Amino acid sequence: MKTMFNFLFSHLLENCNPIVLFFLLNRPAPPLPELYLSEETVNEVAAFVRTHVNDLLSVSHDIALGKDSRLFFKVAVLLWLISFIGGFTDFLTLGYTSLVIVLTVPALYERYEDCIDKCVIMSYRKLQELYVKFDVKIVSKVWKWILEKKKLS
Repeated sequence: MKTMFNFLFSHLLENCNPIVLFFLLNRPAPPLPELYLSEETVNEVAAFVRTHVNDLLSVSHDIALGKDSRLFFKVAVLLWLISFIGGFTDFLTLGYTSLVIVLTVPALYERYEDCIDKCVIMSYRKLQELYVKFDVKIVSKVWKWILEKKKLS
């Protein structure tokens, strides 16, 4: 019974298809809205893009020349991290994974904001303690050594 129904129904669809298409294609085309951009809108967008691109180029120039050393090292570490992670996978997988992370992390943070904030504050305090220990044990000794070298020379 099911096979007979499928057989008859498929033939009915095959035969009705040209008739349905005839009625659908015989209609006049719907009116299309007139699309245009005003010169003022284009000039505003161009000015906005120009100022942001100039700011980006200025910051890039400062980074390349090493004027802002802290930002230079941040960019260097970020590029190294991207290179390191990218070495394990191809571009498509890296892009897809990045997209998934960019779309899910804000939603997860919004849902668990209180818990995440507590953990981040606690981690920040522990990192500050570690930095103080590192500064006392290593950095201060290096500065003393540098000052002694300057005094001797």
